[in-house]
Amino acid sequence: MSLKQVIAGAALAPVMAVERIVRSGNFRTPVEEAQSILILEYMLPLGCCVHLTPLFDAIRAEKPHAVIAVATRGVGLDVLRHNAAIDHLIETPDPLHELRPAAKALSSELTKLRIQPDCILTGASDQRTRIGLMALLATGGWRAGFTQTPALYHQPLTVDREVSLIENNLRLTGLLKLDGPTREPRVPFSSPDVAYAEKLVREANPQGRPLLVMVNQTSGGQRTGWHRDRFVQIVHHARHELGCAVVYVGTAADAKPIEEIRLAADEIGVSLAGRTSVTQLAALLAMSDYVVSLDTGTMHVARAVGVPMVVLAPSWQKAIEWMPLGLPHVRILRGEDRDKAPKGYQLDEIEAKDVIRALGELIAKYPASWAQRAERVERSLSHIDHLPTLSPE
Repeated sequence: MSLKQVIAGAALAPVMAVERIVRSGNFRTPVEEAQSILILEYMLPLGCCVHLTPLFDAIRAEKPHAVIAVATRGVGLDVLRHNAAIDHLIETPDPLHELRPAAKALSSELTKLRIQPDCILTGASDQRTRIGLMALLATGGWRAGFTQTPALYHQPLTVDREVSLIENNLRLTGLLKLDGPTREPRVPFSSPDVAYAEKLVREANPQGRPLLVMVNQTSGGQRTGWHRDRFVQIVHHARHELGCAVVYVGTAADAKPIEEIRLAADEIGVSLAGRTSVTQLAALLAMSDYVVSLDTGTMHVARAVGVPMVVLAPSWQKAIEWMPLGLPHVRILRGEDRDKAPKGYQLDEIEAKDVIRALGELIAKYPASWAQRAERVERSLSHIDHLPTLSPE
């Protein structure tokens, strides 16, 4: 334990003691018997949000009558909008910047919903002190999970760097004394999402060719890009040798660099950058046949819907943390492990021929099929909408 954590523990001890007295009724139910569970999710890279979804399914599977609420905002709302494993989706301000307003909003919504949590959980990506303080200020109940300030939690956890982010998140089920199987992430989507995605597919692929989705842009925060000329080789091979239609997906901010690659590839393919929400993107990916993707948020959504995929992964980051290891329909290409990315690094060790070979293996094993697309759509289709007041998508 660090000196900072020792000091925090000493400062929080009186607060915790008073809380146990004032909120004594909130601690009568042991954590493992919790039937009202609140999960806080405020670290919002898309991958972090997707990698927390197995937790909701794991809790629901073994506690079918529990009330599961998630407090979040932004992308967290988008990912969970149609998730049937949770009962309530609560929007609040960001506690990392507006702690007291966020806590007040959460307390107010819990009161309206008549929810008194038995426990409040935070996943491996949400180990921020302000998120724990939000729980303390907003409501009672056992605080458990990952945190930078163990003294603030009744049952704190520390991230295990030797297992994946998903497995770390699923360690929360151990606190609840649950023992289910490891689960894959999910991003459910609605019937309107499907209808919109079908429209995009007709626009991009009117001839009904096998559909390849290219994900060639990242958030820009890490060195996970690839050489433009190598992307162009993949696009040419997909169109001229494999007979695929090609679409490019990304955010509105990705539109310009995506268009530069499309033009360099002799205008092969259609850019859909900025034209999908998270759940519309999930529906589109489910209706596609193959994906070639950098290590970015869209890759995690593609994993969640189960589409065959080639992933171009960085060698300087442990594969076990983020990569979809062990999945037969995913090929992961990366170099030998290294401590950091060298200057100007662009996944140099991955060549176009490596991606072409991996894509060919997937096509041989998983031929393009309307039946497979329909199965993926059916598996992720949801009739739940936790945000019905929003305009139709």
